[in-house]
Amino acid sequence: MRRNLLILLPLMALCLFLIPDRTPVAYSVPTATSSEYVDDGTTLPDNNTMTRLARENPVQFLDACLRRYNREIKGYSGELHKQERLEGKLCPPEVIDFCFREDPYSVLMKWKEGIRLVRASLYHDCENDGKALVRPKLLNIVVEQDPEGRLARQSSRYTLKEFSIRQGTERTIRAWKVAQEKGTLNVEYKGIQTVAELAGRKCHVLQRFVNPPEEEGLAVVEIAVDAETWLQTGSTLIDGKGDLIGKYFFPVVNINPEFPDDTFTKASLKK
Repeated sequence: MRRNLLILLPLMALCLFLIPDRTPVAYSVPTATSSEYVDDGTTLPDNNTMTRLARENPVQFLDACLRRYNREIKGYSGELHKQERLEGKLCPPEVIDFCFREDPYSVLMKWKEGIRLVRASLYHDCENDGKALVRPKLLNIVVEQDPEGRLARQSSRYTLKEFSIRQGTERTIRAWKVAQEKGTLNVEYKGIQTVAELAGRKCHVLQRFVNPPEEEGLAVVEIAVDAETWLQTGSTLIDGKGDLIGKYFFPVVNINPEFPDDTFTKASLKK
């Protein structure tokens, strides 16, 4: 009986990944991987001006962060720490090694801790017919999946096509601009702090209070923007009850590395 169960578990996992992924209509809208930001060509502010903008005009502060990102960042590798609430349940913390490239948009993720459905995943904008490649937790195989389908949404609040630090900042500034236009933007600048979750990096820390709460009951957003690189390397989302919606920290970020030619290929998933 015990032996039969050991055989059955991998077979059940295989069925989960091979069943056609019928994506719900709500998730069927394509997600752009290219930048939304349009650079107006203006000079980047200095660090003192950035501190003033963070305190006085957080939307302009984030705009400057995106302006610098679009001019300087081609890719990065490092480590992501995250924890999320999915379908009402708080998932265990995850630690993930990653490689990311902007053009063509490519992301490779390998789980070190908190493995749930998959142990490695890959998305390349120009390869695999738009599919993500995943290595399931219990099977030493690589299978194709819809990068924005059912399994992707069960695995994370953001899909592989929404992975980048740039996209995180674009989501932040989009929401903050809407609130600013409505006259409801309430952001407190908490100064430059040493952030333990970011390996002691010094960061601009800003906290937004959302009233009334937004989607998923979002009531408080705290972001950490690296004071040196201007990358939004920390984000924490809290609901109106004080419960965690999601937190995302990049304690290790290696900017513009030289990636080996096989980094964003199927072979890399099994290394």
